[in-house]
Amino acid sequence: MRNLVVLSLFLLFFILDIFLDLKEGIPLTHIWHEVGLFVLAAGAVFWQLKVIYLKNAHISSLNVELLETRTSYQDWKLKAQASTHELGNLIESQFTIWHLSESEKDVALLLIKGLSMKEIAGIRQTHEKTVRQQSTSIYKKSGLTGRQELAAFFLEDMLNLPIHL
Repeated sequence: MRNLVVLSLFLLFFILDIFLDLKEGIPLTHIWHEVGLFVLAAGAVFWQLKVIYLKNAHISSLNVELLETRTSYQDWKLKAQASTHELGNLIESQFTIWHLSESEKDVALLLIKGLSMKEIAGIRQTHEKTVRQQSTSIYKKSGLTGRQELAAFFLEDMLNLPIHL
């Protein structure tokens, strides 16, 4: 933008100089040189205006794209939250069918999330041995053999989405 101001000032200077030269009777060859410089400066001003216009148009299109992306993200986020809530309800229902206690439900969710026994014990502020006992009880009540089967029980069908290559 500063370049445009400087170039515009040069244009004004050239116009004033040409006008004064004509008034003083300066030879036409000198005036033609100055007219040539004026044309170059005017071209530079118009070129800068074009660059500014194109950049503003690009910025506008990026702003529209950003708004569309934000809207799309918000839509996806709402759908994901609804799906997560629904999945949580389904998992809770299955835990009830398996007759898991509240503590076992908490441990089972943390196992599905992939946390280690030590991490679960830390979160629940209990001993790792207690978490292992609760895990064994969860697997026994559910008829599953371990954490991989527990996670797969809830995620396998959901992750069997078609792969587009």
